[in-house]
This record gives sequence, C-alpha cells and structure tokens, in this order.
Amino acid sequence: MGIFKAARGSVGGVLADSWLESYSCAALPAGVLAQRASKQTSDRSANTKGEENVISDGSTIIVNAGQCALAIDKGEVTGVYDQPGENTYHTERSPSIFHKGGLKGVAKQSFDRFGYGGVAAVYQAIVFLDMREHLGNPFSLKTAIDLTDRNTGVSIDATLMMGGVFSFTIVKPAVFYKKLCGCSTGTVMLSTILPQITAELIMLLRHAIADFCKEGTTAYDLSASSDIICDGVISQINEQWTEERGFAITSVGIDETRLMKDDLDLLQSVQMARALSDPKLAAATLVGAQAQAMQDAAKNRAPIRVTFNHTPKS
Repeated sequence: MGIFKAARGSVGGVLADSWLESYSCAALPAGVLAQRASKQTSDRSANTKGEENVISDGSTIIVNAGQCALAIDKGEVTGVYDQPGENTYHTERSPSIFHKGGLKGVAKQSFDRFGYGGVAAVYQAIVFLDMREHLGNPFSLKTAIDLTDRNTGVSIDATLMMGGVFSFTIVKPAVFYKKLCGCSTGTVMLSTILPQITAELIMLLRHAIADFCKEGTTAYDLSASSDIICDGVISQINEQWTEERGFAITSVGIDETRLMKDDLDLLQSVQMARALSDPKLAAATLVGAQAQAMQDAAKNRAPIRVTFNHTPKS
C-alpha cells in the first residue's frame, strides 16, 4: 500500500506543482525589511493544491519600484531581481508542463519524488526586500570628553551631548538575506535590527569625537564640525556593514551638539580668567566695566529740576 500511495503522491504532486505561479508584492508592510512572498491565487484559480515550497520553471516574478526579489533554492540565493517589471523564474528542479521541459520533465520529477515517498525534495521561495531609504532612525549619545580649549590651552573634563537621526539602505540584497533573514520563511523587522546598528553607530561616534578632541578644540568647533565627524564615521561603518550585512548608512542629520551647561559655564569662566591675566586685556576690561557702570548710573539718576522765580517790579 505504501508503494501505491507514494506513486499516487508523486504523480499527483508533480501535476499539482506544474502550474505556473505568479509572485508580486504591492508594498511591504511598514517596518518590514524582508518578507517571503506567497503564490497569487483567487477563487477562480485551479492552482490551489501545489506545495508552497515548490516554484515551477517559467513562473513570473513582478517587482515594483523600490523592491528587490530573491529566488531561494535550498537556502541559497539563485536569482536576484532588482529591476522593476516582470521577470521569469528559471529552474531545472521544478519543471512545468506549461513551459519548456513539458511532460518529459514532469515524468522525471515524478520518478524522483517516488524515491522520497511521494514528496518533493525541493525547498524554493521568493523573498521580497524593501530597497528604499529607511529614514528617521533616531540616536542620541552622552559622552565624557577631555576638552583642551585651543584658545587658552586649559583642559577640562566635560560631557558632550549629541543627537540626531540617520537613514540606511539595503545595497547588497543577497548578503542581507544570508546574514539577517535566517531562513526563507522569516520576516525581518526594522525594530529587530535597529537597536544593534544604532548602538554601533553611537560607539563609533564616541571614538571619533574623542579623536577630534585630542588636537585641541573649542565648544564652537565641536558643534560646527559635527558633519566632518559624522562623515568619517559613515565611511568607516559602511565599509564593514556593506560586506557583512548588505546595507549601508545613507545619511546622518545632527540636530544637537552641545556641552552640558555646567561644563560650558566652567569653560567660559576659565576663558575669562585667562583673558584677565593679560594686563592689556584686563585694563580694557576694567575700562569697559567702568564705562558701563557710568552708563547704568546715569540711567538710574533722578533728573535735576531747576525752577526760576520771577518777581515783577512794583
């Protein structure tokens, strides 16, 4: 009975899997970077009994703008479809009677399945990836720095605050699938990988800020040079992420770079004390202070009223 069941299963399964399939993804859900596609079916479709893990030779893959489709066969990427439009899937492992190979290929596939008890020793899938730029990922860091003021030469231990957003893009779909998808049935969520890549970005920013401060700087230079610091970090991090994970940072936007208020007040006090140690600057400061004091006193002084008494002659 087992032999007859295997024979029926192998022939019936091959015939059911011989229909041509169509795969497409109108739009990946928000926050989804990669997702396995399902065969398109409807109430009028006769292709309802084929195995989900078998894709017939000659099937159609429709890719929309901003997407990429990967063909997976036994865990390996066998096709990358990154151009919008209609694409034809090719495989010798799953022939279709409606494509080249015809009945001869179906017969061979039936015999192969018979050896496995009537099931297909095939695992195929189509995975869609979102290739658009993923914007608005926030980050913030609070890091201790050794700030050597370039103007005075005085060093203080300070705390720097930096915050902003960054964007990234999948640039190598096959690498992204191998490293992050895990398996062809998995869905990769943005929320899953964001904490890790944000932490790595912050770590490299800390190192870059520390290196920038080594040569001496000012609070103004730190703020004005945020883009230079970030450009160096992006170049370094993309070299690693592109090869190891298949995506890269596209841009970083900084909306805050500042010292803690106490540190800024201390730095300004040190700068003022250093300025007053110069006799000429101290004299100029004293003159300026005296002039300001006189102006303030003049503003606060009550006006002098003068009254003239006129006595007419008799």
